[in-house]
Amino acid sequence: MSESFELMNQGARDFDPVQLPRVALSSGPNPANHYLPRVGAPDEVFAAGMWRIIRDRKWTIAAFALVVVGIVVTASLLMEPQYKAVGRVVVVFHRDNDSGVLGFRGADTSLLDDPEDRTAIDTQIRILQTDALAMQVIKNLQLDKNPKFTARGGRAANQDALLQSFHKGLEISKVKGTRLIEIQFRSTDPQLAADVVNGLAKEYVDQYYRSQFQVSTQFSDFLANQLKELQARVEDSQRKLVDYQKENGLFGLDDKQNIVTTKLTDLNRELTAAEVDRVQKDVNYQLARSGQPDLVARLEPDNLLTRLRAQQADLENQIAQASVQLGPAHPKMAELSKQLAQVRRSVDAEVKGIGERITYEYQTAAERERMLRDALEAQKQVVDHLNASAVQSDILKREFETNRKLYEDLLQKQKEVGISASLKSSNIWIVDPARPPKLPAEPNILRNLALSLLFGICGGVWLSFGLAKIEEKTINTVEQAQSLSSLPALGVLPLLEAKSKNGAPRELAGGSGHVDHALVSLLQPMSLAAESYKTVLTSLLLSQPTPPRVIQVTSALPGEGKTTVSTNLAILLARLRRRVLLVDADLRRPQIHLAMRLSGNTGLGPLLRNTVTFEEAVVSWANVPNLFILPAGPVFLPGDTELLMWSFQDWVKRWRERFDHIIIDTPPVLPVADAVRMSVEADSVILVIRSGQTARDAFLRAQDLLSKVNARLTGFVLNGANLDSSDFRYYHNYSQDQTKLFVDG
Repeated sequence: MSESFELMNQGARDFDPVQLPRVALSSGPNPANHYLPRVGAPDEVFAAGMWRIIRDRKWTIAAFALVVVGIVVTASLLMEPQYKAVGRVVVVFHRDNDSGVLGFRGADTSLLDDPEDRTAIDTQIRILQTDALAMQVIKNLQLDKNPKFTARGGRAANQDALLQSFHKGLEISKVKGTRLIEIQFRSTDPQLAADVVNGLAKEYVDQYYRSQFQVSTQFSDFLANQLKELQARVEDSQRKLVDYQKENGLFGLDDKQNIVTTKLTDLNRELTAAEVDRVQKDVNYQLARSGQPDLVARLEPDNLLTRLRAQQADLENQIAQASVQLGPAHPKMAELSKQLAQVRRSVDAEVKGIGERITYEYQTAAERERMLRDALEAQKQVVDHLNASAVQSDILKREFETNRKLYEDLLQKQKEVGISASLKSSNIWIVDPARPPKLPAEPNILRNLALSLLFGICGGVWLSFGLAKIEEKTINTVEQAQSLSSLPALGVLPLLEAKSKNGAPRELAGGSGHVDHALVSLLQPMSLAAESYKTVLTSLLLSQPTPPRVIQVTSALPGEGKTTVSTNLAILLARLRRRVLLVDADLRRPQIHLAMRLSGNTGLGPLLRNTVTFEEAVVSWANVPNLFILPAGPVFLPGDTELLMWSFQDWVKRWRERFDHIIIDTPPVLPVADAVRMSVEADSVILVIRSGQTARDAFLRAQDLLSKVNARLTGFVLNGANLDSSDFRYYHNYSQDQTKLFVDG
């Protein structure tokens, strides 16, 4: 990868300083940050964070799963084998819609499932679990003398112990969707398990048959006693009915009652029709009484009156025409007048005749209505008298019929019970007898292994999340930092003090021996740490259209690795044949001279006090050409820090004229304000955070302070990441492939 950095400067192979484009400085305030916002939905970041937790703690998950699997497998191997025998019986029930043989309700052999069936089957299951049935099976099979059975109770073979041992191995359940009851029994002896299941099923069926036969016998005796009482009641009720009918002359009551009722209905219907006819005749009568020919003529549109009215109108029309044409004295006028008078007399006569006829019809309808009403009232009295006489007769008749019907039904049932009691019911039978199992049911090694592995992995994942929850107050991964801030991640630096699994110091890939943090890019250029710093530098140089010249490296709090980042970035830039000035501006806790192994006799402090020149204060580092270091030197606080803040802008302008890049190691942001004040002069500000150490609120607070002064925040660098982190897995794979290639070659 170092070759890729060399390619960035093709055409500049000589050792002369590379002249980079100068960045013009504005006299006004620095522009606001223009870093790119983080891309990606919060859900994607959250999912990535969860996956990183699982991936980074895979050994914790694996260890937890192995412990669970080991415990379960060991316990399974130590268990005594248990054999499970299974038998099945079917239970069917009576249906109300099935008359069956001899009028009995037949057994429904369908496999439908309804609430009544579920309740009935649950009842049968409880019967199978009763102590009485269990004791009968124990007695039949002599289980109290079987050591393989009595050993289950773990104490003397008394009745309570035997029952407890029996119920402990017994399991009864309903087969879903059927009327099958499944009987299971567990034992260390497979033959004993099968015998118990078959014995219980047989005793259950026999007990059911005995109970059914006993119930049938008791029911038959009960019916015989009831029949004697009912026979006497039927005879008594029949005698009372006959005597009453004789006394009141109600023989043939039904036929008479039907005739009287029919006559009453007919009279009522005739009366209704007469009322309608009378109303219509009344309307005609009122019109006829008016004596107006026009109204009377409407009663019968096609009659003599209508024709006479037409003739009268024609004569009146002729007279009107003749009087105009011939004059009133003409003989024809006299003839027409005579004809008109005759027609008028005919009209009056016809009107009178129609009125008399309508009056007669109206009177006739009214009289008929009155007569029908009188007949209806008389018929009502007859019906009332008949009903009053028949009430008691009906009561006696219903009593007689009820007693007779009950007697006939009970007699029929007695005959049916007598026949069915001699038959063996088949509502419950064994459909699948139990057989001695060949393989043990417990322990199931494969099932226990699979479940323990599943539970172990799930438990390990939850354990990993729990550990991550404990550590969530600090930033451990890039995803956590990105979920808090929109700053881009410039790179991830490995934890150089990483330990291997045996506790010994872990060597970085591509390096060997002791790791010098500040000089790792120089001493171990092919190591993972050096490659990580090159990634940070690449991100930094390409973060802006013009590579930044004044680069400030700071952190939220001390001890997060800003000095190490500053020295390694300065070394890498200098190896790109750029003139680089590394400035230790942390006058309170200077570290550059220690990291670069320089004396602290001169530096920035004397330069600020004008006791030395810049050429005397700066150190040209022989190990890397083009790298110049300005250590802090002897410092007098607080005067030197005030001088630095007052003259920092002027010094930056001078350094820009002489160097391609100036890397400034400043104090932390939160303890003092020096870094915030100096950030306005930097082209790029890098915020270093340490994995597992930098608190989330400290990271956000530092970013907020720098943003308020419009510092050019380029991004953050995650320092001290675990070597097992997924951020380095691609490098590990690539490094192993390269090593194998060289060995094979």
